[in-house]
Amino acid sequence: MRGLLAGAAAALLLAAPAPASASADAFNGRIAFSSLRSDPQEKSFDIFSMNPDGSGVRRLTTNPESDRQPDWSPDATAIAYTIDKPNSPANYEVARMTANGTGHRQLTTTATGEASSQPSWSPDDRRSGPTGRISTIWQMGLLGERPALRFSAPGPPLYPSMAPDSSRVAYAAILSPTGDTDRAIFTQNADGGGLTPLFDVPGAYDSAPAWSPDGRMIAFESDADVGGANPERDMEVWVMRADGSAATQRTRNAGHDEGPTWSPDGQLLAYTSGPDNTDGDIHVMTAGGREPRRLTSFAGRDESPDWQAIPAPPTDARCGDAPSTGRGAYDVRRAGRGLSCAQARALAQRWVQARQPRRVRGYVATRADFGGTKRVQLRRGAGARRRLVVFLYQRAGR
Repeated sequence: MRGLLAGAAAALLLAAPAPASASADAFNGRIAFSSLRSDPQEKSFDIFSMNPDGSGVRRLTTNPESDRQPDWSPDATAIAYTIDKPNSPANYEVARMTANGTGHRQLTTTATGEASSQPSWSPDDRRSGPTGRISTIWQMGLLGERPALRFSAPGPPLYPSMAPDSSRVAYAAILSPTGDTDRAIFTQNADGGGLTPLFDVPGAYDSAPAWSPDGRMIAFESDADVGGANPERDMEVWVMRADGSAATQRTRNAGHDEGPTWSPDGQLLAYTSGPDNTDGDIHVMTAGGREPRRLTSFAGRDESPDWQAIPAPPTDARCGDAPSTGRGAYDVRRAGRGLSCAQARALAQRWVQARQPRRVRGYVATRADFGGTKRVQLRRGAGARRRLVVFLYQRAGR
C-alpha cells in the first residue's frame, strides 16, 4: 500500500496501490493543473490535464465550487485534490478522482473551523493513513479511512511532500506570529524526529517544496533577495540539495514564478509564471533553469501543476519519438537482443498508422489508458528471445 500526505490548516497521508515494479522506470505523462478558465467570473477553479507540450487539454472537474492543488498518485491512475469545504463559507477538504476525471469522492470531513488541503501522495507507506489539524501532519488511507496524526510541525504546515524513499517529509511552515508573511522550508523523518530547517530567509516567503524523482534535490519557491539576485522581491523558482545546501535561484525575471514540480525523468521543471499573483500560465524549463517555454495561454490564472509519472517496464534503451503529424508514439523504448532503436521506432509508428491493432508484425500489442495518454507495449517471444517495444501514445487536441 502507498500513502498520501496533505497539508495546510490540516495535513494528511493516503495509502495507495504500488506501481507494477518499485524499480521500474517512468514516462513523463500528463500535467494536471488548476485553472479559472471554466468560470466566466474567474472565481472558481477547476482541474485540467494536458500533454507535456500543452496540447490535449482536458477538464477533469465541473464542481461549481473550487477544485485545486491536484497531485497524481504514484501509479498514475488517480488524482488527489483540494475542494472547498461543503456547506461552509471557508476552509477546505481533500477529495480524489480517477485520471480521467471520474469517480469523484470526498476523503476528509474535518471539524468546523478546521481544514484539510494540499494533498500529496506518499511514495511508499504500508500503514493506512491520515487527516490534519493546525500545526500537524496527518496520514489517512486510500479512501480517507483511519486518519492518524503523523507529527507536529514548528508552525502551520503547508505543501507536505514525502521523499521518494519515504524516509523524510518536506514542507513549508508559517513562522510569522501573525498573518502569513514569513515561511521556511523544513524536513522531518517520517516518524516525526530529525526536524531540520533547509531554507529560511527571515521575512521571506519560502514555500512549496517538491522532491526530485531521485530524492537528491528539492525545488521550491521564494521571494528572497539573496546577493541582489531578486531585487524586485517577487516569487522565483529555486532548487537545493536535499540537505538544504547549494540553494540556487533558477528563474530571474520581474514576474511571479511559483509552484515548481519535477518531470518524472528529473530533467524538467513545470511551474506557474505570470506578471503577478492573479495572472499566470503553466511554463516548463530545464532543471538547470534554461529553455523556458509557456505551455498554456489564458488571460487569467493557471496554477499548481503536477506531473504524472506513468510506470514503465525495464528496457535497454530509449529511442526518442517516432515521426507523427498531430498524433503518434512518444518516448519509444526497446528491450531484447537484435532489436535496434530504428526498428523500435518503425514498429511504434506502424502501430499508430495501422490504427492501433492488436498485433503488428508479429508483436502482440497491449495498452493502458492513463487519462488521455496511453502506454502501449508491443511484445514478441519469451525468455532470451523476448523483445519489447514500449511507448506513449498521445493525440493532440484529445
